[in-house]
Amino acid sequence: MRHRILRATVVAVLCALLLFAVPLAVAVLRLYRQDEIRELERAADRAALTLPTQVRELNPRELPRPRSGTRLAVYDTRARLVTGSGPASGDAAVRAALAGSVQSRQVGGNLVVAVPVGSAERVRGAVQVSRSAAWAWRRSALTWLAMGGLGALAVSAAALVSVWSSRRLAQPFEALAATARRLENGELTARAATCGLPEADAVAIALNRAADRLDRLLQRERAFSADASHQLRTALARTRLELESELTISPPSDPHAAMHAALESLDHMVTIVDDLLALARDVPERTVLDVAALLTEARRQWWDDLAAAGRQLRVVVEDDLPPAVGSRQAACQVLDVLIANAASHGRGEVTVRARDAGDVLAVDVEDQGPGLPEGQDVFARRPAGEEHGIGLTLARSLVEAEGGRLFVSRRAPRPCFTWLISRPNPQNSGPDLD
Repeated sequence: MRHRILRATVVAVLCALLLFAVPLAVAVLRLYRQDEIRELERAADRAALTLPTQVRELNPRELPRPRSGTRLAVYDTRARLVTGSGPASGDAAVRAALAGSVQSRQVGGNLVVAVPVGSAERVRGAVQVSRSAAWAWRRSALTWLAMGGLGALAVSAAALVSVWSSRRLAQPFEALAATARRLENGELTARAATCGLPEADAVAIALNRAADRLDRLLQRERAFSADASHQLRTALARTRLELESELTISPPSDPHAAMHAALESLDHMVTIVDDLLALARDVPERTVLDVAALLTEARRQWWDDLAAAGRQLRVVVEDDLPPAVGSRQAACQVLDVLIANAASHGRGEVTVRARDAGDVLAVDVEDQGPGLPEGQDVFARRPAGEEHGIGLTLARSLVEAEGGRLFVSRRAPRPCFTWLISRPNPQNSGPDLD
C-alpha cells in the first residue's frame, strides 16, 4: 500500500511537471530571444544616433562600443559596408532597413537586427547589429536547470508527504492485519483499536464484533460436551433402569414394550443432542411458546421416573395463560434441567406451576425437600470432573440468552426455582426483566 501510494504520487507530480514544464521551457526560450533582439535594437539605435549626416564621413572611433560578442556594421545607401564587422555587401535585412523599416531575424546561427539611419523620407544608411543565438540558448539552459531543480524539490516534497501519508494510512490496516493474525492463531481476546480513520474504524468494529461472536460461539461449543453429558446422563440412567427392571421381573413381561420404551428414550437423547447443538450454534429462533403444551410434554417424560421412586409430579397451568416468546429447544432443556434437579436432589411431590406474572409469564418448579444451603450459588459452574452444578448453569445461560431470568425464589423449606419468560410485545423484543 505504501509503495503504491508513493508511486502514484510521484507519477502524478511528474506528469503535472511535464505538462507545465514543456510549454514553459518553450516560452522561456522565446522570451530570451526577444530580450536579445530588443537589446540588439537598442544597440543599433544608439549607433544610428551617433552617425553624421554623411555616413561615408563617419569616424569609426565615434561609434559606441558594443558589448562583448556583439558585432556592429554601418552601411551606406548602396548597402556597402562603411565600417564595423559584417559582410561587405548588406544582406536582405540591411536592404530592408534601407527601405525604411526595422528588421530582426535569425541568419544562420546569429540574431541580426538592422535599423535605418535618418528619417523615413530620407534614409542615409543602415546599422546592423548581430550576435550569436547561442546566448539565448545558454540563458534558457540555465533557467531550465533551475526549473529542473525546483521540479526535483517538488517531487521530493511530494514523495516525503506521500510516505508520511501512506504510513498514517497503512498503520491502522497493518494493526487490523495483526489483530486478524492473532485471532487466526486462536487468541480470541485480541481486539482492534479505533484510530479515527472512518474506513479503518468500520473494519475494526466489524472485526471486533466477529471476534466477540466467535468467542461466544467457541465458549458455547466447548461447554457443549459438559452440558450434553449432563443432560444425557439422566436419560441414559432412565433407560438403564427401565431395562434392568424388565430383566428383574419374574415372570418377565412383554420384551417388546421394554424395547419400545428404550427406543423412545434413545429418541429423547437424540433430541437433547440436536437441541443442545442448535443452541450452541445460535440456530434456534424466538417464536411464540405454548407453555401449557411444554409442561404436558414434560409431565409425560418424567411421570414414570418419579412414580418409580414413589413420588408424584403435579403440573398446574392457570386458566387463560398468556403466550410467551422464546426458543422451544431452550425451553425444553430448561424444563428438563429443573425437573431433573428436583427429582435428583429434592424430596416428595414435584410441582410445576405456570402463572401470569404481569409483564412476564412465570414457571415455578418446587419440591418438598428441606431446602438449599444458605450462601451457596447453585448456578455457578463447578470445576471439571464434578457431576453436580452443570445443569442449573446450563439452564440459567439458556434462559438469559432468551431474555428471561432464572433464580431461586425460595430456599427453604420447599425450595422453589422460578423461571420468568418474556411475553410478546409489538414494540420491543421483550420486557426488561432485570
